[in-house]
Amino acid sequence: MLKDIVSFFKGHWPHIIIAIPAAIAFTAVHELAHCAAVWVQGGSVTKFVWLPSGTHWGYMRYSFPPGVSHNATTVSLSPYALWVSSCLFAGLLSLRRCKWPFWFASTVFVWLFIAPLTDIANTAVPYLLLNADNDFRDAFGPTRPFFMVVAGIGGFAAAAYGHLLCKRLYRERAIGLPAYSALGGIALIAVVALTTMRLI
Repeated sequence: MLKDIVSFFKGHWPHIIIAIPAAIAFTAVHELAHCAAVWVQGGSVTKFVWLPSGTHWGYMRYSFPPGVSHNATTVSLSPYALWVSSCLFAGLLSLRRCKWPFWFASTVFVWLFIAPLTDIANTAVPYLLLNADNDFRDAFGPTRPFFMVVAGIGGFAAAAYGHLLCKRLYRERAIGLPAYSALGGIALIAVVALTTMRLI
């Protein structure tokens, strides 16, 4: 297992190097998805912040002309719909019969699956554990025990999907289930620690 983990990090060092600027880019895309949901419904974006600060990764403000109806839940959830679509697109790319070059497979796995899933978890964890005021609370209201069950099922499904995706993209270079599970557990602990520390 340890050998697999070391091999994984060795093969993905370019992605680790660009993690910080990529996180800022993902924040911009996240906020732009909110904006797109506003524009499609006839609203205007009044503020757009995409550089992370001590209290926010990014945020936007919007308004609608009087009499124009809109769905606020769609605005709140639009980035997460984009991220789920990204994960599914990664699955489609993995169905190629011939194996992808490693650089392409790793790019798909990291930036079309891991990074979008991390952004979803970054919102879900503080919402579920601390009832944080974020996109999910705007969409679903205060957290309830039932949401924990749904999140648990969704998290398990995402992990299983990710393992299959890893095997399909990397083929013989895929890491084993023990290493994959360990890395997934470490990532989850890191997300929980970072998101809760920012809010406490």
